[in-house]
Amino acid sequence: MKPCNHSHWLSLHSHHGEITFTQSDRAATLLHSLLYLESQRPSLFVLVGNRSKARALRELASASTGKRSAGRRGHGEIHLHLDPSAPFSGRPILFADGDFPLQRNTKPSTSEKCHEVTNTLLPKPREGLPSEALQAAADKIYFRLLFPFTDVFCFFALDLGGLQPIARRIAAWLDGGHPPTLPVVVPPQIIIVTETSTPEFQESQFLEHFLHLLAHETGADPSICFAAIRVVALLPEGQISAAARHRKLKEALMIASDQVRLQRLGTSMLFSAKHLAAFLRQACSCFVEAVSEPFDFIRASRVGNPPALDLKEHLTNFLTKINTIGELKNFAVPLIASSLLLDGYHPDMHHVFRLLYKDACLRACRDGVHLQDPAILILPSGSVRMIEDSFSELFVTLSSRPTNRAVDLHHQFFFDLHHDWMAFHLDDTCLTCLRRTPRYRLPCGHCICLNCVRDFGILNEHDSWLFELESCVFCNISTSGMVIKDLPPTASIRLLTIDGGGVRGLATLQYLQCLQEEIGLPYPVQENFDVVFGTTSGGIIAIGLSICGWTIEQATENLERYAKLAFQPRSIWNTDIPLVSQFLQVIDFMVSYLADSRYSADNLEAALREAFGSSRSMLDYSNATRTGTCVGLPVTTIRDTSICVFTNYNGVGTRSRNCVGYHVFGPSDGSSRVPLWEIARCGSAAPFYFKPKHITGLGTFQDGGLRENDPGNLALEEAAVIYPSIDEPSLVVSLGTGSSRPSDIPRMSPSRGIFQDGFIARLLRAFKLSFGSVRGHKFRSRRREGRKEQYFRFDMEFDGPEPALDDTTKMQELKAAARAAIHGSKELKRLARC
Repeated sequence: MKPCNHSHWLSLHSHHGEITFTQSDRAATLLHSLLYLESQRPSLFVLVGNRSKARALRELASASTGKRSAGRRGHGEIHLHLDPSAPFSGRPILFADGDFPLQRNTKPSTSEKCHEVTNTLLPKPREGLPSEALQAAADKIYFRLLFPFTDVFCFFALDLGGLQPIARRIAAWLDGGHPPTLPVVVPPQIIIVTETSTPEFQESQFLEHFLHLLAHETGADPSICFAAIRVVALLPEGQISAAARHRKLKEALMIASDQVRLQRLGTSMLFSAKHLAAFLRQACSCFVEAVSEPFDFIRASRVGNPPALDLKEHLTNFLTKINTIGELKNFAVPLIASSLLLDGYHPDMHHVFRLLYKDACLRACRDGVHLQDPAILILPSGSVRMIEDSFSELFVTLSSRPTNRAVDLHHQFFFDLHHDWMAFHLDDTCLTCLRRTPRYRLPCGHCICLNCVRDFGILNEHDSWLFELESCVFCNISTSGMVIKDLPPTASIRLLTIDGGGVRGLATLQYLQCLQEEIGLPYPVQENFDVVFGTTSGGIIAIGLSICGWTIEQATENLERYAKLAFQPRSIWNTDIPLVSQFLQVIDFMVSYLADSRYSADNLEAALREAFGSSRSMLDYSNATRTGTCVGLPVTTIRDTSICVFTNYNGVGTRSRNCVGYHVFGPSDGSSRVPLWEIARCGSAAPFYFKPKHITGLGTFQDGGLRENDPGNLALEEAAVIYPSIDEPSLVVSLGTGSSRPSDIPRMSPSRGIFQDGFIARLLRAFKLSFGSVRGHKFRSRRREGRKEQYFRFDMEFDGPEPALDDTTKMQELKAAARAAIHGSKELKRLARC
């Protein structure tokens, strides 16, 4: 942006009894112009007055910044300037200059196009005259908004009508009620500037007189809110040069600032320019929401990153594993304290603990601490006190080592951990931080969350969002080169959904093969997607491509081979004699009915074990971990066909209570250790073809295609949960498995008898239609109108009945038809360019 001379920052204006607070982005603009935001620690001087103040400002902040800003300045405005030496100084100085507003209607400040300006109507005061409201609001700007960040308030008595008006305003500040900040910060100092020909002789008398006036205005002790009050008397204008005249004031300001900064440094409240800009922004937001409330540094520092809502549950999960007083004192307490320190690093640790964590710890200790020794009784409050003390001790340790970070201290705790506790395992709580649900299981068996991967992983030098985790943080056992991909916060989400359809799933692989050829890049096409969902055979494909890292060619070969293995009928009768053949079909149907399936599950299960291993789970380290792909596979329950979803991200995410219609398995369900082949087996249990699959501790499940053969809507819902900060996916690719071409005219023939149109035949036809995906596709097309360029659906239609789910004789024909349907497609070419 082109530099400008506008210095307006804050102002008030009154119109018909209503007060409007105006703020610009001046502070953020100045602070972000500094060269070293992380290390430079600014000072803020607030100068209050008019002409004398303006003359002083020209000498203190140089003529270039002390000049009046472009445009006419009104009463009640506060302007902000930066000392010209600031970009190269470790202590940049900000000068805020304003005055006391007149008690009458004022005009709003002119809004400049080169600045971002916000106007907010302040709440009307409950008491007091309307004429006093503007002055009261100005007092709150100085004492509530600016006070926490100011080193020195400097009042120019000659501009403000003498000492009495200054005493009256400071008394109003002191009588304001609540402290201006939480926790209470190191207070600023006050300097009052006067003029006299004998300054040394007059200063002490002026100060004594001012304190007398202040005591007459209020009974409050000024030392509670101000570290010191001093009078600086300047020689009258004209007796010496302006620079020499104001040198004394400058020295007094710097001495007072030095004293305040030293105390703030000792309490870790001397903020960097980056943090000061963020706190000032939050302070302005808090001011307009609650004018009279103190500014809470701790809560402001956690805006956008509040303590976990389920912190109590995670701590309880952990504490229920603690059995002895030794484990509680030597392991649980310091680990919880270190974890909370990592989460809530802030100078006043006792205040942080009580404000953010005490309640969750108390409830967790009440529910989770049950020691096996009945002779030892520890009250929840006693456990909490131990955690708080350990929490504060760790901060003292951290403060004594300026080069250390909280994450380093936490890592050292695990490094020193006794080997007796290495056997601790939790699937529902990350043992590294005790605050989040884990997403990844390491080779050692411990689970870790994405935040801890970011904290403790090593960034890949070629990819800033690829983390290398050399060893488990908890037990230090090697991971053999585990890498985890994270999604950049500015990235968009890309979805791939694959319909179910038995052997017709081969069609979806042909679509992907053609897409990969069209893109022409030397990496698997599935790595272009962040979320991949598949139903039935689509689920097997999703697992194979994303989790196992199959190529398209490998997936095609495997699916053909496993289909031939799985779809082997029980019947050994085979004849071409018509009546005998029909009779044998009836017998075959009766056998399938009594066996609850047409095919034995043994062959299918053997194929799935061969494909995915006998013990590998969705949560284990996989190709999807390396590529950052979230995979979901829907199944249905056998009782009410409710939709349940298995995921490789452990069900992480907050789902609305209104989000009905499906259930995502999480660690509390015990799903994280279910073998991958069993999940695929549940998803493949199409009624009539295969028996449902029972999973111990979870229930019995069948094919998800009964409810969501096209899992696109589920994938959209889950993408919003996994990535709540991203409005919607930038790309959705949906792959269908084909359906019969619909007739323009419904077939309304009379009944052809019980065998052709009886209830069994009608149910079978309805069942086949349930595996269609046209309705879901059309619904999403309508839902995404205006953004259709981001939604791609590839499918095909058959002139006659579509091949049956188990018709392995049509596999080569299906592949050829799918390639023919998509080959040369404009949509395919457009997708390849996305």
